[in-house]
Amino acid sequence: MNNQEKRTAREALRQGFTLIEILVVVAIIGMLGAVAVPAIMSNLESSRIETTRVLIKNVETAAGTYKIKKGKSPATLDLLKEPQTEGGDPWLEGDPVDPWGNDLKYELQGKRKPKITSWGPDGEEGGDDDITNYDEKKDK
Repeated sequence: MNNQEKRTAREALRQGFTLIEILVVVAIIGMLGAVAVPAIMSNLESSRIETTRVLIKNVETAAGTYKIKKGKSPATLDLLKEPQTEGGDPWLEGDPVDPWGNDLKYELQGKRKPKITSWGPDGEEGGDDDITNYDEKKDK
């Protein structure tokens, strides 16, 4: 075998990656994932909270429109699912379910606007994670 054939054989063997190179790349990808995943999950949770706020505002708007047309607030959320007119669209499209799969809670507050609440990520009443349209101090 001459030098040219030896060099070609060596180059053919060298065309792949070594185990060390592959391990370094995998370690770098792992470190990037360890940094990126918590940030993405945090953004996902804040997006769910904002989506719930928008949903509550939509239900509040539908209840307000119902009150203007009918002269009284709807007693339950089910009334907002009924058609506005015979064969017409409902006051509220779909079931008002928060991003965690829990039904919104709807409670009349006398002459004031109805209180609409999601129990938030934990799905349990009370606590700091509940989301509502009702401010106890402001809406008295």
